Amino acid sequence: MRILIIAVLALVLAAGGAAANPLESDEINKQLFDQLSTDQVNQFITAINRELNEDIPLLNSDTVKEIATRGVALDWDSLWRSAAAKFFKEMAVNMHLMGKLLFLAVLCVLLQNLQSSFEQSGISVLAYSVCFIFLSVIALTAFYHAITLARDTIGHMVSFMEALLPLMISLLAGVGALTSAALLTPLMLFVISAVSVVVKNVILPLLLITSVLDCVNYLSDKYRLGNLTSLFKQTGMMILGFTMVVFIGIITVQGVAGGVADGITLRTAKYATTTFIPVVGKMFADTVELVMGASLLLKNAVGIFGVIVVAAICALPLIKLLSLVAIVKVTGALVQPMGDDRMGRCLDAMGNNLLLVFGALLTVVLMFFLAITMIIGAGSAAMMLR
Repeated sequence: MRILIIAVLALVLAAGGAAANPLESDEINKQLFDQLSTDQVNQFITAINRELNEDIPLLNSDTVKEIATRGVALDWDSLWRSAAAKFFKEMAVNMHLMGKLLFLAVLCVLLQNLQSSFEQSGISVLAYSVCFIFLSVIALTAFYHAITLARDTIGHMVSFMEALLPLMISLLAGVGALTSAALLTPLMLFVISAVSVVVKNVILPLLLITSVLDCVNYLSDKYRLGNLTSLFKQTGMMILGFTMVVFIGIITVQGVAGGVADGITLRTAKYATTTFIPVVGKMFADTVELVMGASLLLKNAVGIFGVIVVAAICALPLIKLLSLVAIVKVTGALVQPMGDDRMGRCLDAMGNNLLLVFGALLTVVLMFFLAITMIIGAGSAAMMLR
């Protein structure tokens, strides 16, 4: 409604004669942006900057104007150097974990030698089992912290998407894509919430159960749980894959269908306005088209800003998870030559499960990227079909 009021105001000013100059595109963009409510987005960004020690810019007219006019200039060399520096910093922070695991591994190897010397005495077997359990507890604690990090990151991204999507849907309606806006408003929020619930409450707990079963599986040669472990792991991956397929299918079908309907509607409305309204019909159509073009530019800039913020939110957690994977995998590789094959395989399985947590978080990030991209493309498709 506010965008329509601006369109009517622009028409009046354009028809007012030589004394009134037509609205410039920058002025229209600024007026459209001033009508938007960005307080919720900026409050979330401020909280994220304070919690994660980031420096994400706030969403204001200057930021949007810079993105719309200059685009996003990325210094890939600087980004790679920064990512590598943070990765090795996280590796250094987690070196204490490697030290604890290696110490317990050496102790377990010594106890294994005692078992061989004293013909599998009950005390040496018990001591080895206790050391293995301590090692498993340390590794599982690190794994639980990784899952907590992934859950918190997904929660941050969902909160940001819930603040950003109403803003983008409003701009999508301002472009004239009313059908797409009506379809995507409840659907997108529901799908994003459903994806976060499935990943946080189903997939990540399944991976935690898989890690616990891996530790129990390698604790004793007598009781094997390999098939049960594989069942939980494959179930989690199948649910994640099915969730991603459903998510992509829903937003693609709804976005394309809404874009086609909006394009036909806009084209019909423009033809009817130009043909059947005398004198001011063409002027009114051109003015509304100018406002729609400004809304499209603003929507695309806000969408790009959203992609940047999502990337900034998930970058450090992904690096932390990757560094933890490297620590556990390297520790497993160092333990195995010492003679304790079971412990080496246990740590290697733990590293593989951490890699699955990394993959689950990355999959959620990609789905959110696709959601923002679909909203950007929906308005663009409607304008092209017009």
